[in-house]
Amino acid sequence: MAMAPTEASRQARGHGPARFQVEMDDGGGFCRKVGETVTVSASLKGKDGDAVKSGTVEAWVDDGWTNVVWRRSVDLAKEPVLKMSLSRSTPGTLRIHLRMPGVREKMDRVVFGVGEIMPLTPCPEDFEGYWRGELARLKREVPIAVEKTPAPDLSTNERDVFRVSFATFNGKRVYGFLSVPKGEGPFPVCVNVPGAGPGVVAPSKVRKGWINLTMNMHCFPVGRNKKEQKERYDAWLSDLWVRGGEPKYQRFGFAAGRDKPIYHDVVTGMVRALDWLADEPYADASRFVYCGCSQGGGFGIYLTSLWGRFRKSLILCPNMCDMLAYKAGRQPGSEHIMLQTPEHRPAAELTAPYYDACNFARLVRTPVRMVYGLSDDNCQVGGGIAAFNAIGATDKELRLLPGLGHGWHTAGFDAWLFGSP
Repeated sequence: MAMAPTEASRQARGHGPARFQVEMDDGGGFCRKVGETVTVSASLKGKDGDAVKSGTVEAWVDDGWTNVVWRRSVDLAKEPVLKMSLSRSTPGTLRIHLRMPGVREKMDRVVFGVGEIMPLTPCPEDFEGYWRGELARLKREVPIAVEKTPAPDLSTNERDVFRVSFATFNGKRVYGFLSVPKGEGPFPVCVNVPGAGPGVVAPSKVRKGWINLTMNMHCFPVGRNKKEQKERYDAWLSDLWVRGGEPKYQRFGFAAGRDKPIYHDVVTGMVRALDWLADEPYADASRFVYCGCSQGGGFGIYLTSLWGRFRKSLILCPNMCDMLAYKAGRQPGSEHIMLQTPEHRPAAELTAPYYDACNFARLVRTPVRMVYGLSDDNCQVGGGIAAFNAIGATDKELRLLPGLGHGWHTAGFDAWLFGSP
């Protein structure tokens, strides 16, 4: 005989209005000192805002990764508000999980010693020399061969859009869109790289009065529509899998040497694209900014460090951070190396430090703002915090947002990015 649905499952069916709520009893924030003990209250709220008082919640806390430090099954009829006493003796996070059938699962974090979470991935002694050398080699060996083609299908009365591409290593090109306001320049410039996936087929995050340069990270021509782009992307992935034995492009080439990952040719190609645009008469070379999320956040750290001419950079939940942290028992910010096929992993671990965003962050002197949702389990928070702490700039700020997951959360920094110096 089927059991009647609980009050919570009736309210929450289809991810409806019932939701978990996590709060600090003292009203303070979710970032605490190492060794501090805090009491966290968790409850399930109905659409009226009152606590749901039926059903069973599975609750547990882990050390930010695999070690569960506390677990309980909670009967809401007896305990509608669950209390948890949390503390850490070392810098890191505690991750709170709440689960109940018919309700969207909740995950949030408390961070202890946010300023003390440092990268665990080593930085090679020749890291900067290697990348400066590769940029010089590209300039020396490969003509830039700029292609700039008008895109009337994407242009408007206010701006002209061009499809652009630039030559890079190994006969490849990097592709994107350049959007230029009509009228007298020079105009300030905002640069963006999209998140992981097929890429975009039109300029993104265009701001009135600004040039926008959006660069896809795939070395194939951009499709005319999303369907064509997805078809090209799928064919590209299939070829990489055949050639590299890894199912995702993020893992490709790491086991083959430090110049073989997908990122090598793309990053160097994008840096030269920035050099080119800064020399164009309609671009204000003194007012370049960067804004990107996820993969675009990771590329923001790459490009801000290597190009060095951005006035400001807004980095949102970056990937590629602290990839080898798992070797020291902490969840990596990106799992690209940990998830390599077993036969590839030892060699990939030698290459990874040359692509870890934490190591690029050490070279950054540009003013930076970084934002992470504490519920983000895609580009994990610990690695991002480590990258932020490694940033060499003195003008930097990190905002951690309780209850928010992976996504484009600017936390009000838009005004800082696009405002006057």
